[in-house]
Amino acid sequence: MRGKKPLSEKQVVALRKLVEGNELHELLLNLGVDLMLRASDLLNLKVSDVLNESGSVKKEVRVKMKKTKKTTLNLPLSKNSISVIKKYLLERKREDFIFRSTHYHYTRKPLSIYQYSRIVKNWLRDLGVEDVSEYSTHSIRKTKSSVIYDRTKNVDAVRRLLGQSSVTATSAYLGISDETALDLARTINI
Repeated sequence: MRGKKPLSEKQVVALRKLVEGNELHELLLNLGVDLMLRASDLLNLKVSDVLNESGSVKKEVRVKMKKTKKTTLNLPLSKNSISVIKKYLLERKREDFIFRSTHYHYTRKPLSIYQYSRIVKNWLRDLGVEDVSEYSTHSIRKTKSSVIYDRTKNVDAVRRLLGQSSVTATSAYLGISDETALDLARTINI
């Protein structure tokens, strides 16, 4: 597989238990997995991106991506994400960043990518992963998209969800080799 490894579904379930009660970590894990955004886009989310003006939680989120300047599809929020949003964000100001740095009170800046990276690596250490160099913030982005691909084998659907422009790039991103494609072809007999 090319690039950083995605988390397994089992690892996500274990992490949800591990981070329970930690506002920042619960929000990072659940929204990170659900929204499949690059770290720079995830960390710049504001409360208004996930809450309606009435204060209710949005069922789907659209984000303009910094790298591509494209807007994502309406990405659905899971029950887990909706639950942590209700738990932690209902009393926050709409203009606040969701993922606040430890010095937010002074700087009004979101968590840095470096801080997010350290959090992800620490999660994996806590799960007993020996070589955390195989994981990064990108592992969080890759998690749901990899599960969707594994269940459906639909590269184009994953491409659209990630906001990527080509199936070739998405195939490389998912680590789909020519051999994997040939193995799929071998399973179909017409």
